[in-house]
Amino acid sequence: MPLGPSYLLWFVLGVLLIVLAFYLIIPLVLHSQQRYPASPQLLEMRFESLKPSLAKFLMTRTHALFELGFEEATLVKIPDPAPHVRTYLVMLVNRPSGDKAMVTAIVGDAGPDAKMRTLYVEFSTRFESGEVFDTHNADELNAFPPAPLAVRTQTPRVIDVAELYELHRFVMKKHDVRSPKTLYEPGQTLDYLVRFAFVKSYEQQVKRGWLWYDEAHDSYRMTVLGSYLICWGLLHPFKAFRRLALQIRERRILAEFDAARDARRR
Repeated sequence: MPLGPSYLLWFVLGVLLIVLAFYLIIPLVLHSQQRYPASPQLLEMRFESLKPSLAKFLMTRTHALFELGFEEATLVKIPDPAPHVRTYLVMLVNRPSGDKAMVTAIVGDAGPDAKMRTLYVEFSTRFESGEVFDTHNADELNAFPPAPLAVRTQTPRVIDVAELYELHRFVMKKHDVRSPKTLYEPGQTLDYLVRFAFVKSYEQQVKRGWLWYDEAHDSYRMTVLGSYLICWGLLHPFKAFRRLALQIRERRILAEFDAARDARRR
């Protein structure tokens, strides 16, 4: 028997209500459960203690950074930067140039067979004026927007570490910052990471209204506004729009970068 127009209308309305409920309820679940430790546990490790597949990525990229003048490699494990996530990173510094580099692997915390989620290399430079430049090749979208004085350049297509570093320096030169660069003292890697990669980053989101500090649990939690904006930004169709915007920005900066390199070769 053919379905009447009223039946189809109610079916469509039912589907729309389910979709609407999903987009309204999921952020509230995230709001109630997600916590970011204000004092995350950072553990120094040795490469020998890593799984071979993970060690290969971290060691090969670290060796490539050695060839670019980066030194003082510190391998760090962060067991709980966010729920169900573990992070491994190698922090390095190039003192003559004033730049820092990180080789990062983020994996799901699902036991020994957990699959890698994100592998990337990042260059970071901080100036005494408060300006910060970060250049990385992660393919995943960032949950948080950059801080007001931060310039984030994300180019997943740039796999070569040397080319990524050249791009990082190109972006800084383009902005013509006159302030001196600042670095942490030798042996202060973990303190620096806690201060700038976590606490200062979260405090920026508190000012933006996306996070709030939960003193009872010494952690940062999402505000209702933040939970909706973060969650929606990682769900389709908004995620598709953000990825398209990322690709447009990537093509634009790489076109400028390639043009500048061609001009130098002439």
